[in-house]
Amino acid sequence: MSTTKPARRTQRERREVTRAALLDAALDCLVEYGYDGTTTGRVCEAAGVSRGAHLHHFGTRAALVSAALAELAQRREEQFRSEVSLLPQGEARVERSLDLLWSWFTGPLFYASVDLGAAARTDPELRASLAPIERHLNKVTLARCREMFAADGGDGSCDQLIQMTLATVRGLALLPVLQPGTRKAAQQWEFARAQLLAAFRAQT
Repeated sequence: MSTTKPARRTQRERREVTRAALLDAALDCLVEYGYDGTTTGRVCEAAGVSRGAHLHHFGTRAALVSAALAELAQRREEQFRSEVSLLPQGEARVERSLDLLWSWFTGPLFYASVDLGAAARTDPELRASLAPIERHLNKVTLARCREMFAADGGDGSCDQLIQMTLATVRGLALLPVLQPGTRKAAQQWEFARAQLLAAFRAQT
């Protein structure tokens, strides 16, 4: 009986696997421990790799976090595109879109980005890495919202209402950060959601 040995990974494949493991671990640490708690030692331990591997791929903690930021933006962009494609047509679309938008701004990836934004205020190196990624993600979010809400095919005529919706969602999503342990965000979103739903339906 013959057995076939599994093909050995190439050096490039091993590098890619290690890099991906470090980025996954960095994102997990950012979500669980925040920016200050995302140390290179903790990331290496979570990824199951040596500090030498981290130094080989990223060199510094700042480089690792910058790469993790880009990975975070890409994952959020892919998430947005995938979920928008599943939205129904017809009357239920606006209501489902509002719920989907709220979920984007109340999940762990959003709160990781909030923590990074707060840290970037006093960290010029982090701010320089974060700013272009945030600008790109804001453009992507607006584009997806046009697909979600604009009954005219997304030509931008609903932009004012969309921008107001985004500002409302972002503002309310920050309440759990400022006032942890309360239901104020959910309660105020319930009211805001009803007003926004009526406003969008009035434009169709």
